[in-house]
Amino acid sequence: MDAYIREVLSDGDSAVVRLSGCDYRCRFCNVPDLVEFQTGEQRELREVMAEITALAPNAVVFTGGEPLLQRQALLELLKQCKAKGYRTIVDTNASKPDVIKSLLAESLVDEFRVDVKAPLASFDKVTKAATFFKPAEALFMEFTESLTLLKSNQKNLTCSFKTVVTPSLIYKKEEFLELGKLLDGFQGEWLLVPFNPEVTLDPSLQGVAPPTARFLDTLVGFIKKEYPKLDVKA
Repeated sequence: MDAYIREVLSDGDSAVVRLSGCDYRCRFCNVPDLVEFQTGEQRELREVMAEITALAPNAVVFTGGEPLLQRQALLELLKQCKAKGYRTIVDTNASKPDVIKSLLAESLVDEFRVDVKAPLASFDKVTKAATFFKPAEALFMEFTESLTLLKSNQKNLTCSFKTVVTPSLIYKKEEFLELGKLLDGFQGEWLLVPFNPEVTLDPSLQGVAPPTARFLDTLVGFIKKEYPKLDVKA
């Protein structure tokens, strides 16, 4: 079996597997070269596993792009990693609840790291993923379905969250309070991070000043006041 995989690299005691291809087109994306599937990046899974094994990791992180798009390849790699005793981590936008359901059913993932893009009102402005056949409302519903699945299984796994704070896209207090409502009840950390203007999918964002640490701390304060049990940080 083949998969579109850019590289396997070492990060401390972890192996990081970067899969190419993504169903979102987030304007602030800082890995724009991973958005499209690249024909030259098709790799045999046995070769990928050999590279992972050679690193002798304690954990394997599957990231992208969006790894859930390559369902069968991801399932197979996760099964082999679990068989070797590695801790498994999936970095995802949670756009595919059916795939998440399969991963949970087979207990293949120890940790999900979820990119929380935006509330419904600004979801398409941020992700640019809506089409005539699947509008932003449907995409957002799939994301919330994934959150429901993860929340109901959080006793058996670790969940953490990240939102990229980007001026003109996702930065208003009201937007983050809406996201707080979605994440309330999760036990994992929610990290607010400033976007990186040096590398973006949308060139018009390059050179835009990222939010300051003070601005991020103010957002955290608003969220904690409304949802005191959320572990939100900047």
